[in-house]
Amino acid sequence: MNPKKLHSTRGFTMAELLIVIVCIGLLATIAVPTVNRVRDALTDHAKVRNADKLNEYMSALYNGGVDTSTYGSGSAAISALASGVTIPATIENGATMEVRLEKNVNAAAYEFQAGTTNTAPRFTAKLGERNVRP
Repeated sequence: MNPKKLHSTRGFTMAELLIVIVCIGLLATIAVPTVNRVRDALTDHAKVRNADKLNEYMSALYNGGVDTSTYGSGSAAISALASGVTIPATIENGATMEVRLEKNVNAAAYEFQAGTTNTAPRFTAKLGERNVRP
């Protein structure tokens, strides 16, 4: 065998591999916080959308004549909406309407302000809280 042929194939040196590993580490250091910020922003956006929908439902119930002052907590209001609340007919022989949530909503993601006889209950999204899904 020719000794020159055995040494003619080259691989990567330790220094080259180390440089590549350091570059991958730097890219990961930049990318991970960015991905987390985007995920948190999307979660907050979903919470705001859900709070708007919950407020719309609560206003519909309040304006439809349903006693919304009985909902003492956000959990009670959300569970009532999840099971469905019927709004009575406002005109004689009119149709009733049922208000029901289309998906599960986490009550811990929202602050609840109980309604009075003059105002409908309101939900406000708790923004910036990690690990609290809408």
